[in-house]
Amino acid sequence: MNSVDIIYRIKLDQDRLETFNFRLDDETFDLIGEEVADPPAWTRLDYRQCSHCPLSTDTHTHCPLALQLHTIVDRFHDTRSIDEAVVEVITEERRVRQKTPLQRVIASMLDLIYPICGCPKTAFMKPLARFHLPLCSEEETVFRVSGMYLLAQYFLSRTRSGQGRIEFDGLTDIYNDLHTLNAAVASRLQSATTSDSSKNAITLMDMYSTLVPLLLEDELVEMRGFFQAYLPDDKEKPQVLSNYLEKAKAFSTDLEHLELTPKDEEQAADDDVPEWLRAARGELEEAQPEPAQEDAEGKEEVAEEDTPFFTSDGLKLELTPMDEPSGEDDDETRPDPPG
Repeated sequence: MNSVDIIYRIKLDQDRLETFNFRLDDETFDLIGEEVADPPAWTRLDYRQCSHCPLSTDTHTHCPLALQLHTIVDRFHDTRSIDEAVVEVITEERRVRQKTPLQRVIASMLDLIYPICGCPKTAFMKPLARFHLPLCSEEETVFRVSGMYLLAQYFLSRTRSGQGRIEFDGLTDIYNDLHTLNAAVASRLQSATTSDSSKNAITLMDMYSTLVPLLLEDELVEMRGFFQAYLPDDKEKPQVLSNYLEKAKAFSTDLEHLELTPKDEEQAADDDVPEWLRAARGELEEAQPEPAQEDAEGKEEVAEEDTPFFTSDGLKLELTPMDEPSGEDDDETRPDPPG
């Protein structure tokens, strides 16, 4: 079977190199992988299953996306999201090498895995997997996704149904489904690992599932300037009011440098998805009173590991407590702040 190979080599320190070889069928672009032996319980389809999942336990014992996540999560249990990694991504066309926080590397791998894992809700993104762009920026993501969708509409318009449309309603629906999926995946990962590296990668993924519909709603005004050669008579340029792209970049940067702004335990509990993103989703709610503590008469308390790291306010960042400095040597192990 012929394949398209995309290789991730992730160097975490001098003695640790993790290699992932993703093989895509060169016709269907589905992931070609070995069967996962003895998959953990959190990968079962009926475990915290997505509310909109079209799959049935009669045909699928395990969630196809969770099975692929297991191959990643299982190898990064002892890492933090802010750990610096040197990643090299190798395709037939090029090599990309960059030093970046581990959460961004994992998010880039998820950007590849989501469309090709066999999940019906992510299959619409399969063209992006074939032309995978590692560690892509916010602008690149929006440009690639919207271009992919319009090309799909062109192909659809050439079929007998002739149903292709230039409107982006369908793309917005796809991303709304992805937001639902990300929330379910986040819940699954609570049982999968104590490390925050994979969990924060999901948070980054979910930012895009909200960012793209917001930009579409504003008619992609923030990207309109790229196309002035096509719009020579565009006298009334729409005004950019939301500036969502800049806010998304700032959010990504904050995620990469969380260790530079240490917070006490009470502050860390509130460090979740930024307010502008939650407000755009319509998820901001009035504060609810804290539930009363159960007495010791036998009421079961919810185990900490069963508490999802997303709330009604959206997906929450997982902050790994930093070790208390015990001496001068501790400073040598911490990454240098950006210059």
